[in-house]
Amino acid sequence: MPERRKSDRRSNPAVPEPLERKKERRQGDRRDSLRKKSSFVVRDGTTRHDVDGELGLGGASFTLPGAPQAASLVVELRLGKTTLQLPGTVTEARVARTAVRHVHLQFAELDTRTELTLAKWLDDVE
Repeated sequence: MPERRKSDRRSNPAVPEPLERKKERRQGDRRDSLRKKSSFVVRDGTTRHDVDGELGLGGASFTLPGAPQAASLVVELRLGKTTLQLPGTVTEARVARTAVRHVHLQFAELDTRTELTLAKWLDDVE
């Protein structure tokens, strides 16, 4: 079998350039809702971590000092006098060289009041 890594597809005359696409590529952010940078608390079983990360209606992204102990975590977001409890499921935990884990969390079903409060906070509405 010939070595395929040595041949560059772009120099192959059998492949026409530029590629024709059915649709143009999407530009900008593909997320369902905007994300906002914030500081919050993540509960991992009995352990609590103060973290900086991003929050949106669908989930959160943050860095933990170690691997998550459980598949479900709770984000506690302090908004004025109230604290929102946002339960979620870990969808991805990437390992870094420093043993710090970058975690993606997808929120479980939030009740309407909690989701509305979070949406107002994301839109900077008081």
